[in-house]
Amino acid sequence: MSDFQKRQIRDTELRRFDRWFVDTVMGPAYRGRDGRVRSVKPDEVARWRSEVETHVDAMIASAPVQAAWAIGALVVVVFGGGWLLDMLAIPQRFHAPAIGLGVFVVEVGLIGIEIWDYVAGWRERRDGIETAVAARAPLPIDPQRIGSGHNWFQSASLALVALLILVAYASHLDEGMIARIDWRWVFAAIPLAWALHFVGKWYDGWMKGRLRR
Repeated sequence: MSDFQKRQIRDTELRRFDRWFVDTVMGPAYRGRDGRVRSVKPDEVARWRSEVETHVDAMIASAPVQAAWAIGALVVVVFGGGWLLDMLAIPQRFHAPAIGLGVFVVEVGLIGIEIWDYVAGWRERRDGIETAVAARAPLPIDPQRIGSGHNWFQSASLALVALLILVAYASHLDEGMIARIDWRWVFAAIPLAWALHFVGKWYDGWMKGRLRR
């Protein structure tokens, strides 16, 4: 993973945190899960953001370690799986599908565990903010004016990347899949994912500017 990619990942994740807050004439305010807005102090926002930055940086720093685990698991499944199938006297024609299924389950499982832990960390931090502001009175701001707080461009970009990863892993299950796929669509999806990423950045900036008017 290049430094540029790391910066883009960090920027994308921190923009998610920034969408929890809006600027008002009375200062920063937190947009709760219930859609209502409550006043917060700048030093509170800075402290919460620092905690999220630590969480995101830890995820990025662990990426090489997780990649090493994934490669190690791949080697174990491919070579160990072949040996185990031979020991069980499984017919040779079933070896490739079985090993492919093993690779898919193990690799997707490892990724799923990491995603689950990472998302749980985000949820824990937002729960902490919700608890801290729960007793504060909501500000009289029209929820329609501040929007939903979601960035659908970013969501579409992540969904597209996840689809590409699943296609790559699913190809282990079916050797003929590579021959059947029109890879022009796959290569076209990569710049589309980047385009959605940068449009998402623009959208977040536009929303902030709209709220200041």
